Amino acid sequence: MLYNPFEQVTKSSFRELVESGYVDFVLQRLEWPDVKEKTGFLLTPYDDKEAADQHAYQLGAKEGRALQLPQDADKIESLLTTGSGYRIFLNRIKEQNWDKRMLKPYEKNIINYLHTKTKFQRKNPIDILFSLEYGRAVATISDGQTQKKVLAIEVLR
Repeated sequence: MLYNPFEQVTKSSFRELVESGYVDFVLQRLEWPDVKEKTGFLLTPYDDKEAADQHAYQLGAKEGRALQLPQDADKIESLLTTGSGYRIFLNRIKEQNWDKRMLKPYEKNIINYLHTKTKFQRKNPIDILFSLEYGRAVATISDGQTQKKVLAIEVLR
């Protein structure tokens, strides 16, 4: 089974976020191997509008946008409706060691990517660090000399 480090948002977990006082969010597209293309979204809650706007500013056209409650609540809730075909994940990683857990289920895909899309040598030790930058899962690949940063989906597919 493929590994997904993000928590899926349900109507009740969204309600909990709202009850916790969050009113500013960024909703953006999420590409992940076990999420059907154009059906996944990542939801990032923010304590203030300025931080949400700063995140949204970093996104490309049609990648995502800042939303504010109550006026945008229906946009999020419609995606959470059973049978909508969409899946929303919280921009929060379930486990501390998520980047290490990525290596096993995606090992073949990662090796294939390294062989076909990079000039890293097989004999050199290679480190891959997965991280989140403005809601985007990023893979930083390094052999100690050279470093390459790409969207994680490119390495995992």
